[in-house]
Amino acid sequence: MNCPKCGKICHLTTSVRGVSTLLGTGAGGYAAAASGAKAGAVVGSFVNPGFGTAIGGFLGMLIGAAAGAAAGNTVGKLLDENVFRMYRCSGCGYVWRAA
Repeated sequence: MNCPKCGKICHLTTSVRGVSTLLGTGAGGYAAAASGAKAGAVVGSFVNPGFGTAIGGFLGMLIGAAAGAAAGNTVGKLLDENVFRMYRCSGCGYVWRAA
């Protein structure tokens, strides 16, 4: 990337990709797992009350956690790239956020 002020090559100075992506993945997975378990238990109870409710809740939790983690990971990456990532020009010292 080139500096918008002087045009020289610049370098990434701040990247917290690991932290915000991990937080987004964990939060999304947790939230979706809870709602997925409820929905799976309801569907499972129609098929076979008791055993079906337990299996449906477990499968709903797994599917919900996977979907929520994928969504949270995407949000975390967007935050990293558009909010937290900063660049510094090696020529003039100008610092800015990538937009």
